Order: sequence, then C-alpha cells, then structure tokens
Amino acid sequence: MAEEVDTESKIKEAAKKVFLAQGYEGAKIRQIAEEAGVNIALVNYYFRSKDQLFKSIYMDAFRDFLGRLAMMLEEQVPLEVKVWKIVDQYTDFLIDNPLIPIFVLSEFRRGEATFFKDIDVKGIIATSYFTKQLADEAAKGTIRSIQPLQVIFTIIGNIVFPILAKPVLSYVGTLDETGFRQFMEERKRLVPEMVMAYLRQV
Repeated sequence: MAEEVDTESKIKEAAKKVFLAQGYEGAKIRQIAEEAGVNIALVNYYFRSKDQLFKSIYMDAFRDFLGRLAMMLEEQVPLEVKVWKIVDQYTDFLIDNPLIPIFVLSEFRRGEATFFKDIDVKGIIATSYFTKQLADEAAKGTIRSIQPLQVIFTIIGNIVFPILAKPVLSYVGTLDETGFRQFMEERKRLVPEMVMAYLRQV
C-alpha cells in the first residue's frame, strides 16, 4: 500500500514538473512517465487520462486556497489590512501554482467546476464580514460605495494576469525567474495601494 502511495506521488510530482515546463496542451503522458521513472501503463493505471491527472494535482490545492480565502474574508481586521493579506497570500499561492488559472477556466469551459458550488463561493462572498465591512465603510463615507465583486475581481485580475503573461512579461522586462519573483513581490505592495486609493476617492 505504501509503495502504491509513493508511486502515485511520484507520478503527480513528475506531472507537475512537465505541466509547468510544457503547459497543459504540450504535456504528454509519455513525458510524465519518463520523468517519474515509470511506464505509461502505470500512469494510466493510477490516472485514466492526462485530464484526470491534471485535475488530481490542482483540485485539492484550489479547494484549500478557497477555504483560506473564506477565512480571510471573515477576519475582523481593518479593511486595508484585509486587502493586503488577500493580495499577499493569493500572490504566493499563484506563484507556487501558476497553472491554477488554466485549471479553473478549463473546468468552467466543461461546466464541471462543481467545487465552486460545493464550497458555496457565492454565499461566502455575499454573507462575508468583508461585504459588510465595505458597506459599513461606505455608509461612514470613508470609502466609495462599491460591489464587493468589483473589489475581489480587481484584486484577482491584477494578480492572475502577470502569472498568465509571464513569458511576455519576462521577455519585455528581461526578467529571469528571480526577477519575475521580485516583480510579483513588488505587486504585493502596489496592488493593495491601488485598490485602497480607488476606494478612498469619495
């Protein structure tokens, strides 16, 4: 049993390397098998297809992050601190899991993103302390009135796009891996500042 778990883990780790290097479309089961040091039949034994292997790698990671995001939205800390924490943790998560946006979009295209419903993302946002916080601050006149989704997706878009555009960004900015990470670290400061500057323009 322990050997099976070890083999499955080896295949997952190998697949993650190949997916990151080749992209989802470019990755081949043969490459994954070679990276893991196993034959193709063994990969197919544990995972029926490349798609199932891809999902098995990223489903748990994304569910875990959604759970952490829900907790952050409920934290009763100042709004600026909350925005900073969301940006900080979401940036780190995507740097470690850069294929997550592709995974999420591919699930939605197939109409199979049931984890969003299972976790009730819509309900989490609608009933969160974050939503109440935005309404309360707007009522006090400290920030402009705004839909919570506008804030959340402004944050997400500002983090996801550089991850998706990494090859172009790295070329235009002449960035190696270290340079790209430094660029994203700088965005951890810039994105919260931009979001809060907009919110405070009342």
